[in-house]
Amino acid sequence: MSHWLVLYDIRDAKRLRRVAKTIQNYGTRAQKSVFELEVEAEQISKLRKKIQKIIADEDYVVYFNLCEADWQKREKYGKGRYDEEPNEEYYIY
Repeated sequence: MSHWLVLYDIRDAKRLRRVAKTIQNYGTRAQKSVFELEVEAEQISKLRKKIQKIIADEDYVVYFNLCEADWQKREKYGKGRYDEEPNEEYYIY
């Protein structure tokens, strides 16, 4: 099992929702466009392929593979999880 931090900047609301829902099947939302994943190597490969089919040239997704030592060093303050989907549409420019 490996640990991943995935973040994205998606320019279209429809693609944004699709990307978020896809990643949500693999991990936990930490912020609006940031997810924490604990997955096997083949799962991250599948996720990357799925995301690549959704995004456009103007979008980007970043995958950070974190070693166990760094994963254990993470510190969280405040609310433990980000569970809410915003009711309004938003764009990141």
